[in-house]
Amino acid sequence: MNPDAVQVRVDALPACYQTLLESLTLAELNAAELNEAFANYVTAECLQCGIQVAGEELGRIALAGAEGSGGDPRLSRLRKGYCAREGCESYYYRLILREHPKVDWSKLAQSLAQTAAAPSVSVPLPKRSSGISLLLADKRARRVLAGIGVLLLLLVVRHFATGGRIPFTHKAPAYTVDPASVSPSVQTNR
Repeated sequence: MNPDAVQVRVDALPACYQTLLESLTLAELNAAELNEAFANYVTAECLQCGIQVAGEELGRIALAGAEGSGGDPRLSRLRKGYCAREGCESYYYRLILREHPKVDWSKLAQSLAQTAAAPSVSVPLPKRSSGISLLLADKRARRVLAGIGVLLLLLVVRHFATGGRIPFTHKAPAYTVDPASVSPSVQTNR
C-alpha cells in the first residue's frame, strides 16, 4: 500500500501532531509504540525543497510551543512558521504516513486534512520598531532627548531676547544718510 500524504501549512504542523497523537492514543498504542510510530512511520516533507522532518521532531515543535528554546535552528524555523531549510520560501509541507501494522492512516488522513484546513491561531510577530521609537522606549535616552530639547528651547529664547531675528526674514534698512549732515571732522578721520 502506498503511504498516505496530507498537505499542510507549516504553522499547522504542531496541531497535526496533536491530532495524530490523540488518534494513535485512541488506537490503543502504548508509549513505546507511539514513539516508534512517530520515529519510523510519520515524516513531514517540504513541498518546495524536499527537506524532511521526522515525526519525533514534530513532537518537539508541538511540545515546545511558540517560545520554546532549542538549539536546532531547523526546529526553531519550523516553530516560527517557516520552512526548516534556511532560504526556502515554502509554507507547505506534506505529512507522509507510512503503512503501520496497527494503524489505518486513511481515517487519520481525513481528520488531518480537517485540522490542516482549519485556520491556525498564530502569535503575531512583533513589528520592527524604528530608531526613534527604540530611543523613546529607553528611559535614559528619553532623559537625554528631553535635556537636548530644553537646551535648544533656551537658546531660541536667548536669541530673541537679545534682539535676534529670524534669518532671511529681516528687511534691508530703507534709510540713507545725507552727506551734508555729517561733520567735516568725521569725514577727515577716515
